[in-house]
Amino acid sequence: MAVNYALQDQFLKAFFSSRLAPDFYLTGGTALARFYFHHRESIDLDLFTHNRDMQFDQVNITTIDLSQKLNLTIEKQTVTDTYLQYIFKEGLKVELVKDIPVHFGEFKMEGNIRLDSIENIGSNKVLAIFGRIAAKDFIDLYYILKNTTFTLDYLYQLASKKDIGLTEFYLANSMDKIQEAAEYPVLLKPLDKHAMVKFFQDTARKLLLKIKPLE
Repeated sequence: MAVNYALQDQFLKAFFSSRLAPDFYLTGGTALARFYFHHRESIDLDLFTHNRDMQFDQVNITTIDLSQKLNLTIEKQTVTDTYLQYIFKEGLKVELVKDIPVHFGEFKMEGNIRLDSIENIGSNKVLAIFGRIAAKDFIDLYYILKNTTFTLDYLYQLASKKDIGLTEFYLANSMDKIQEAAEYPVLLKPLDKHAMVKFFQDTARKLLLKIKPLE
C-alpha cells in the first residue's frame, strides 16, 4: 500500500474535530515520522486512548461516519472491544486502540492533532522489538536514541512498567535478531544500515553481559 499523506491529513483533521478528539492521540511510527524526525514513510495511523470507559462500538460508528464523509471505502475491518482496524481502498490504514492507562511524557499539539511524546513512543518501540522482529521498529528506536537524550536504559525502564514480562534477557535476544528484520520502509533520510545493525547487536551483547558478566 502506497502512502497517501494528503488522505492521512484529511482523516486526522476530521478525526480530531470529532467528539473522539479529547480521548485519543496519534502515536506510533506515523507520529514519529511525520511530526518529529521525517525519516521514513509510514502508512498506519495509530490512534490510542487510555479511557477505559470508552465504548468501542460507538467509536466504530463515529469512525465509519467520518470515513463516509471523506468518501472512503472500507476494504477490511476488524472490530473488538479494545481494537478497531480499517483498511481503506483509497490507500489508508487506521487502527484505534484502548491502551493500558500508563503513559509517559507530555502530549504535543500539531494544529488540532494531539501527538504522543517521543519518550512514550520510544517505550512502545522497545516493547515492539521485544514482541516482533520488524525493521521499522529498529529504525524508529535507533532514531530516537541517536537524536534525543533518551537512553535505552531509560526507555527500557518505562517499557517495563507497561509489560511486566519484559526482561533484559529477552530484549537482548530480540535485538540480536535484527538481521532477520525484513520489509524495510521507504527511507526519507540516509541511514547506515550496517551501523544500525552493529549498534543493536552490540547493545544486545552489553545487555547479556550485564545480566551474566564474563567470569
